[in-house]
Amino acid sequence: MPAPEQAERIIHWADAESVPSPVLLLAPGMAHHAVDRLRRGLGMRVSYATKANASPRLLTELAGLVDEFNVTNLAHLRTLLDLGVRPERIALVHPVLPRESLQAAVALGATRFVVDDERGFDVLRSVIDRPRVTLRVLPPAPGQSARSVVRFGNTVEAVEDLAITVAGAGATVEALSFFVGAAGKDLEAGTPFRLGVDLVAELHGKLAARGLFVPTINIGGGFPGAQRQFHRRHPEFFPGIADRLVRRFGDEVDFLCEPGRYLSEPTLILFTRVIADRVLGGRRLVHVDASAYATLFESCFIGLGTDPPMVRARPGSPARPADVVGPLMDSFDVVRRQADLPPLEPGAPLLVPNVGAYAFGYSATPEGLVPPPVVELPDRLSAAFHDVWFP
Repeated sequence: MPAPEQAERIIHWADAESVPSPVLLLAPGMAHHAVDRLRRGLGMRVSYATKANASPRLLTELAGLVDEFNVTNLAHLRTLLDLGVRPERIALVHPVLPRESLQAAVALGATRFVVDDERGFDVLRSVIDRPRVTLRVLPPAPGQSARSVVRFGNTVEAVEDLAITVAGAGATVEALSFFVGAAGKDLEAGTPFRLGVDLVAELHGKLAARGLFVPTINIGGGFPGAQRQFHRRHPEFFPGIADRLVRRFGDEVDFLCEPGRYLSEPTLILFTRVIADRVLGGRRLVHVDASAYATLFESCFIGLGTDPPMVRARPGSPARPADVVGPLMDSFDVVRRQADLPPLEPGAPLLVPNVGAYAFGYSATPEGLVPPPVVELPDRLSAAFHDVWFP
């Protein structure tokens, strides 16, 4: 967590520049640190999962850092193309799109797709000749949370038959992939990834025995983000995955990963101000002008139990617990439960670091709510957040 003096410098700058509240403060340089850490740990090519944060400014920064991008929809495909990213650097990874959407993607220059069943490939080849295809396998530990339904990825047997069909139709099988969700059990030891690697290695060997060599293994994303401090506590996480890959494949294939949360989470800081600090029926409530619905989708609705930290410029009086709630008259607009905060006057600023994952573009608009704007921090201030995540 940034020291109070670092937070104070950011707040002083925001006041001097008349930065509105609430606002998302962008620290694009954090993406450089994240990509560097990822490459040193995994030693593989990187495809950014655009859905995690499609801010054009962040995508522009990442374009010079990552090897490629993956998108799940036409809007993000168009955004990348408008920014000058070449179509061959973009993979459309949603395996269940309407034929009309696939036609539109092909018209925009898309040639790379993901499929996980015969139906999907039949639709794909009805709109494009000889596509480049990644086949997706369902891993043994997909990481399904209590709030999610894993819906993509097929069995080894089904994907093996699908690969032969794809190759026989003249398309290119460019990769085998799997995706582990962030709710995977025993994640600290990398177990879901190790099981996924073993499964794909089995499939890779079966296809090679049938005369089909697949040149790339894609391990997906799902890596914990900065907010959880996971990588500080488990520096062996990435090297352990890399070691498993080398032991199963040697140097005969290329490796690719698809991080989204991991790269985007440390790039945005929420700047919000207090509306009221009051006590009702013995319960302290701190009302702020930022809503859980308009910046904190990942923290407040997906990652339950991982409420974001809140940073004050100066500690002031002794802290005591408070539930921090947003501006809506909605019982689910809760920013943080049981935060330790000193007494706060109306207008007092608060910073919430590491909210970059699923903050940009994941907003609801109840009660006239408007998503906060994104303002870029100067380099001298964004550098202070390096220590929030990176040792």
